[in-house]
Amino acid sequence: MTMTHREPGHRSRRGAAVVATIVALVVLNLVVVTMVFASGRDQDLSVRRLETVQAFYAAEAGMNMAIRETITGAGDEDGDGLAGTVSDDADDNTDPTVGWGRVAVVQTASGTRFTVTSRGRAGSARREIRLTIDY
Repeated sequence: MTMTHREPGHRSRRGAAVVATIVALVVLNLVVVTMVFASGRDQDLSVRRLETVQAFYAAEAGMNMAIRETITGAGDEDGDGLAGTVSDDADDNTDPTVGWGRVAVVQTASGTRFTVTSRGRAGSARREIRLTIDY
């Protein structure tokens, strides 16, 4: 039978390697968790920016729809009862969807001034476009 001779510090080096590996894994885990939380905040900001763009495009599309009804004289194309407006019924549930946003357009006239106001919304974002024409 042969006996192998081991150096006195062999077990302590193996234990130190295991501890170092565990510490490295814990640090790596903390880095990953930090990155996930940081990217969550970035994603939230990206969603808010996207909603802003969607609300703007909904408002612009609503303005185009209302102006088209007014200029062409085609009548009430969206079925809200008034030509030159879009969902002018004070009921948010009937506002048409444009892309991922919703829109409502109202019209007012005062003397020779004609004002069209388009309000688009998507998520928590709200955008308003106003057109005033003196005729």
